[in-house]
Amino acid sequence: MPLPPPTGPFSVGSITRELCDPDRPANLTSRAPGRSLFLKLWYPAEPAAAAVPEALWDELRHRRRTPLLLRCLVRGLRRGTVSYPGAPLARATPALGPVLYHHALVSFASENTSLAQDLASRGHVVVAMEHLDQLAELRGLNRRQSRAERRSARDLAARFKRADAAERARLAVRLYAAAAHTERIVLERACDTRFVLDRWAEVVAGIPGDAGAVESSAFHLVGYSVGGAVATRVAWGDRRILSVVNLDGGLYGSLGAAERPIPYLMIYSSGNEGINDELLPNEATCRTAAGTEHLNFHDVAALLPPLRWIRAVGPADPAAVLRWRNQTVAEFLDAHGEPVGTAPRAGASGVRPSAAPPERPTAPIEPQPDRNDTIGPGGATSGSAGDTN
Repeated sequence: MPLPPPTGPFSVGSITRELCDPDRPANLTSRAPGRSLFLKLWYPAEPAAAAVPEALWDELRHRRRTPLLLRCLVRGLRRGTVSYPGAPLARATPALGPVLYHHALVSFASENTSLAQDLASRGHVVVAMEHLDQLAELRGLNRRQSRAERRSARDLAARFKRADAAERARLAVRLYAAAAHTERIVLERACDTRFVLDRWAEVVAGIPGDAGAVESSAFHLVGYSVGGAVATRVAWGDRRILSVVNLDGGLYGSLGAAERPIPYLMIYSSGNEGINDELLPNEATCRTAAGTEHLNFHDVAALLPPLRWIRAVGPADPAAVLRWRNQTVAEFLDAHGEPVGTAPRAGASGVRPSAAPPERPTAPIEPQPDRNDTIGPGGATSGSAGDTN
């Protein structure tokens, strides 16, 4: 099953960068100096008729640290992209806020390539960040967890899964507060994001063409799973942030995020619907894709059909969910391209009054109207908001 194609008018270019923060250790449990970050950039590019687009998740094919199973999966997929490595920046690049993308707990920068390509084709520069020592960090933190702590976490997660929607929203607060190791990871990755923002000119300097055209001091944040918590945490204390999009992520390390009024889009799977409602900013807009589970918002859902057979994803059509996700995110960013406190552009929807509760549509959301596929009604089982989100 192919990934959704970009919907914007621009071709897409890509480059990769690495940055190292010498003032922090390699990971939270290491004494080695230097925290290394891998960056994948997508941007609007000039058409490249003779160029060859890169393979999907190409950077994973050449890394020695890529787990063998994942390397075999990537080689077996044999999927291409519409991203042209090193293509020149489009001369007519619009002045849209760049997007910083945050991946799941243990994942890789390009996990949601179709979303990044779509946003770049519409004129955004998209930067996805990856902490290269993330797996060692997680394993080190887990080794420090006592048996009693692990047992308590399992019991709370089991109670959460059995609870009805109202109780789950209340239990989620306890679940996030108890996940101390995930919170530490979120806080450290928030520092990664600020490190990248502080060096934005250096980050985009590698884009061929007039990199000055994409310099910026205002940014959108998008995160999937734990990445949603990271994006929320950064926006909590950084005035450079225009908006946040949280793709089904629990709010670990972000329990006070509601204090900052900012345009916020919470996209739930039907399995996790409502879990953050007691913690979201009053300005939040909530959307739920019917018939989905947590993994439906990862590109892999459309690439591996067997995931539906083992119910790792919901009954909704995976490609249709991704198309809806991409369109919903793009439209939200278009509507909130100005800093908080400025008047919205003509045709853009403003922030709702702070007294209003989070908005959620009552009917199942449909994919793009010109498609034949549909996102079916409910039927997904309860998902997990545990430390793996």
